[in-house]
Amino acid sequence: MKKGFCILLSSALLMGTVPVYGDTPKVEQVTHTYRAEVGTKNFYKDDVLQPLDTEIYLKDGYVMLPVRTFFTAMWEDAIIDWNQEKRIASVLQGPIVVTMNVDENEIQVNGKEIPVSGKMETKEGRLFVPLRNWKHILNACHYSVTDEDIVWNSTQQEAVVKIKESKLAEQEAVEELVLSGEGQAPSYAMEMTERYDFIENVGDGYFIAMKYGKDVPVGVITAGPECDYDVIDSTGKVLIDFPAYSVFQLEYLGEDLFYVTSADRSEKYVVDQTGKTMFTLPYDRILAYSEGMAVVGDLVNGEYLYGYVDLKGNLQIPLQFTKAEPFSEGIAAVSLGKLADKKCGFVDKKGDFVIEPVYRSCGSFQEGLAMVRTSEGVGFVNRQGGIVISPVYRSASNFVNGTTFAVTGESNEVWIIDDMGKKLRKITDVKDGSASAEGNDRLMQVEYVVEGVSGVDHTHVVQNYDKNGAISKAAFDLEKGMSEGLAPVYDDTQEMMGYADETGKMIITPSFTKAEPFRDGYAVVKRLVEKSDGSRDEEWGIIANPLLK
Repeated sequence: MKKGFCILLSSALLMGTVPVYGDTPKVEQVTHTYRAEVGTKNFYKDDVLQPLDTEIYLKDGYVMLPVRTFFTAMWEDAIIDWNQEKRIASVLQGPIVVTMNVDENEIQVNGKEIPVSGKMETKEGRLFVPLRNWKHILNACHYSVTDEDIVWNSTQQEAVVKIKESKLAEQEAVEELVLSGEGQAPSYAMEMTERYDFIENVGDGYFIAMKYGKDVPVGVITAGPECDYDVIDSTGKVLIDFPAYSVFQLEYLGEDLFYVTSADRSEKYVVDQTGKTMFTLPYDRILAYSEGMAVVGDLVNGEYLYGYVDLKGNLQIPLQFTKAEPFSEGIAAVSLGKLADKKCGFVDKKGDFVIEPVYRSCGSFQEGLAMVRTSEGVGFVNRQGGIVISPVYRSASNFVNGTTFAVTGESNEVWIIDDMGKKLRKITDVKDGSASAEGNDRLMQVEYVVEGVSGVDHTHVVQNYDKNGAISKAAFDLEKGMSEGLAPVYDDTQEMMGYADETGKMIITPSFTKAEPFRDGYAVVKRLVEKSDGSRDEEWGIIANPLLK
């Protein structure tokens, strides 16, 4: 099992050992040719034969092509799901969701219905869609396809589709890496079971498990009185068994405490890991605990104000702030006033301001620095309120290992700066696009606005970066999903998910339809199960991280 990945470069900033990226990546217009030979299993992308296990055929004058074949040829990492009971196919590719309802003969892209030519149908276990529909589907997915781009050769019984797309030119410094290895069998802390319809790892060894009521379809994530909640440990042992359908909302607050809203929403209370009520909540809202304090909020004289409670629910800092963030490094960002008059500063656990509220907005402290915004821009302050990095940037991420991404003002350049404000490396020019920090501030995603195929329209092209420069989407996804040394990865050969390490080596063999990141040594996984009557169900399990043995 091998497939191509681009290398994920180390984020260590070794000056002189890695290239500097200073130019906006070049955008290329590329035309791909897809060719389908009717009556055969031959489907080509740019003359490269694509996997196909059933024949292409004609029906009512339309070329019928399998959905999976076309979408995986277009997008290697597309996630395709088939609901046998409802006979609906869903395709997920980034922000794009395509749904195809066979019985209704309806196709939607991101919830918007598009015209349909001919009729979809299933054959030999595959969903076939008339090829003519791909013009409307792809145009809705921001490609440029006209009637002239789809050609039928009746003599050769061959259909050709030409699709233009904008892409960023490859940069020489992005090296290739092969994701390899078979991986080992998962080590189950809790074996796969159909007992629950959804399980979430909430941290500290706790898991919230739900069983849906009779009226909730399988595969639909929901919450409310129609759900039966349990709190379980990593082995599946039930720690708190709430009476069936008695809970509207259940959240983990940290510190072995859970927030419960009753089914009729008349009661709000906090329980410990045994289910014992620790205190009722007289406030409308409570957020997770951080450093022994939790933000609470309620309506006071017609407006929401926020304060802080301790582990016993005692109000330690009165409700007086229009915005309040969790405590970090002993202090918390809070705001006074509303809208244009809002000012942000930092308080200690007594509620005293240690940094006066003079900023437009504030971030939480991380590595001794917090981001603040003034009328001039974004900068950073230390815990004493001193300006360490002047507010000259358009935006910035939090510091990780002594460095951060920062986007300059007028020039809109992305730089790596250190915790004294020194510019270490120019990553790229954003110009008319936008940049956002990702992956716990270790990565940067830049969306460039480029001229479209028509020369009038515009399209958006995304490039991903780590702190050394451009990386592939595959490398970006790998690093973004990395936790405790492993990241969930999708193997398009087996059409299953497993886990790989930071070098691209498969550690846990692909055997799941869903795999969540590891947290506190464990990860939640899901697998679809085919029933003898043709229906499907889901099994959920919990696996242990083999790297932490």
